[in-house]
Amino acid sequence: MTDAEVEARVLAARSRGAVKALGAELDAEPRLRARFEAWGRRQGVDVDGAWTGKRLVRALRQREATARVRRNPIHRDPGFTCHWCGIQVSPGGAQVRDHCPGCLRGKHVDEVPGDRAADCSGVLEPVGFSVEGRAGVVIRWRCARCGADYRGRAHADDAVPPSLQVVDLPGPKTRVGPAVGRVTERARTLPMRVLGFVRRHRLWAPGERVLVAVSGGLDSTVLLELLVRTAGAHGGALEVMSIDHGLRPEAVAEVAQVARLAAAHGLPFHGVRLGLEPGPNLASRARDARRSALLAVGTDRICTGHHEDDQAETVLQHLLRGAGSAGLRGMQPRDEVWCRPLLDEPRAVLRAFAEAENLGWSEDPSNARSQRGQLRALVAQLDTVHGGANAALARGARILAREDALLDVLTDAAEARCSLDGGLSAVALGLEPEALVLRLLRRLTRSVPHVPRADQIELLLGSTHRAGATIELGAGWSLCLSAGIWRCKGPDAQL
Repeated sequence: MTDAEVEARVLAARSRGAVKALGAELDAEPRLRARFEAWGRRQGVDVDGAWTGKRLVRALRQREATARVRRNPIHRDPGFTCHWCGIQVSPGGAQVRDHCPGCLRGKHVDEVPGDRAADCSGVLEPVGFSVEGRAGVVIRWRCARCGADYRGRAHADDAVPPSLQVVDLPGPKTRVGPAVGRVTERARTLPMRVLGFVRRHRLWAPGERVLVAVSGGLDSTVLLELLVRTAGAHGGALEVMSIDHGLRPEAVAEVAQVARLAAAHGLPFHGVRLGLEPGPNLASRARDARRSALLAVGTDRICTGHHEDDQAETVLQHLLRGAGSAGLRGMQPRDEVWCRPLLDEPRAVLRAFAEAENLGWSEDPSNARSQRGQLRALVAQLDTVHGGANAALARGARILAREDALLDVLTDAAEARCSLDGGLSAVALGLEPEALVLRLLRRLTRSVPHVPRADQIELLLGSTHRAGATIELGAGWSLCLSAGIWRCKGPDAQL
């Protein structure tokens, strides 16, 4: 038997049963045992002839394991500086650490039998704690690269927060202590929260093509970095697109920078120049052209960098327009092909993450002058009146989204009761609650290319309309009552 064959058999004995079986074989065949002992001595194992075969195999396996190169930079025996949280760890003890005692981060490089993703080298993020009897505090980690879960006891000198909350751990390149800001601490666990958001809302399935819209600004740059970092766990086939609207000369360089970023990550890139002209409704025209360009790529999903602050601004914008629950529920995590993985994250956390990771991004000076920019300033003022205005508005949107989904179910039932000959029975509508009447009328006007104003449709409430009554919706569209049935009529005068 050659050395290669001996090594292969030692490496193949991964389970306890396999080690026991190989040990029994060595006990039964002295010549084979002598071959294994000779190989072990050449590998530096101090072999004892009195060992059982099982113990010999275990010693050979242990020698092989310790001969491997461990790329985890965190050891407890020498002193070190954690390059994630920056704390100084004094030397002492002979215990090899697989995580920092301060931020509790490590690397997924274990090479032991049964390991979930041996030699993955992804960052092991602490995602939870539990107290389990004699074991004491147990830490749960998740690999940011492959998504594997791992559990283990906390070490005696681990700085486990008394609150058992991960956000109370130190953040990237910070020090343990009261000066550490909560925003920075939340930035440290941002990749795991975004991965959890993608899974919880089922934004896409592994293998689906996911187009990431990247302008080069802070939000979309962070989004791309997070999705690339967790790609092995969420499984999306990422592509990148950047759009020059043709309105700013700086946009050419910004698109080129995004192209270089995509190339650095090895991702397909799509660059588009729209060539829009200044004029009325520019923001609306730019949005429509941008959406059309993104949809034209034909991917399964399109990811945008909308975050909690954007959600608050959207809710406030719709509130000023007098929207109902359908508008005040704001943006959804997934809307047809559109996905928003950052929707639960404040922009301050995204900035803290970008600064900690030394990400570069560009700022669009026109943002501050836009309506959204003015709303952003208004929300900041609201924050002085009531702290946490952004989070409160976003939370209200989530609550209204759930209630709006319930109203949709009730509206389905009411539509079945009120539908008549392609329209809605005026008599049946009179028996329904006003909230359902408004929703039914909005459904009746779904063919209208623009969204009718709420005050137009509200004219139907609390009024008696005779045959021939008409409510103008604009652009030649109207709601007309004929033979006791409300119908939506278009500019071509066909029902």
